[in-house]
Amino acid sequence: MPTLHHLNHSRSQRILWLFAELGLDHDIQAHFRNPKTGLAPESLKSVFDLGRSPVVTLDDDAQSILGESGAIVEYFVQTNPQAQLSIKPDEPLFAQYLYWSHFAEGTMMPPLIANLVLGKAKAKKKPFLVKAIADKVIDAILNAYYAPNNEQNVAHVEKHLAKQAQIGSDFFVGDRLTGADFMMLFPLEAMVANKPGAMPTHIVAYVNRMQQRPAYQKALQAGGEYSFGPKSAA
Repeated sequence: MPTLHHLNHSRSQRILWLFAELGLDHDIQAHFRNPKTGLAPESLKSVFDLGRSPVVTLDDDAQSILGESGAIVEYFVQTNPQAQLSIKPDEPLFAQYLYWSHFAEGTMMPPLIANLVLGKAKAKKKPFLVKAIADKVIDAILNAYYAPNNEQNVAHVEKHLAKQAQIGSDFFVGDRLTGADFMMLFPLEAMVANKPGAMPTHIVAYVNRMQQRPAYQKALQAGGEYSFGPKSAA
């Protein structure tokens, strides 16, 4: 039975959702962020050298450990073919499936993380003269690179979801839930949670649809605190 090492307010929430959709028996080992720094606790390093989540122990003897959201999602959708959550290489939408599965972490997340980190740096208390110079440098970096990239990414995703809506699909690829949805939801729901009135309509509608799925709701209950979930969730 796999064990998910789950970190609150993190990417590992998508793995809980995946397990719920699969109806997969699993254990959960909870880890909690440092309330002051927001960083993962040292307890994760006893499981995985990098001390990051999600991490899944694949068997009972704790010898098979798998990290990285994309690798974990792909492992379980491939090893549970009955759930039909993957698209096979001989299917027409295989390339699109691969693209969106990797777009989430390869393209979407880096500017989001950079904006978060630089935003925290800007908010940190500094001497007046230092703050004026530092804030100007931070704004220049954001405005020159990360903010434009993030805007382009959002527009790209919105355009794709609009096309999906035109063909009557609720999902990222084809007409069914796939691994690409588990990967893409996390960055999108993080943005919707942080800027609920600023995100375009198809992205907001997509996030709402996925968050209303019974398996998603079950995963919320299993995972505990999660800042990016639906605001109505307790």
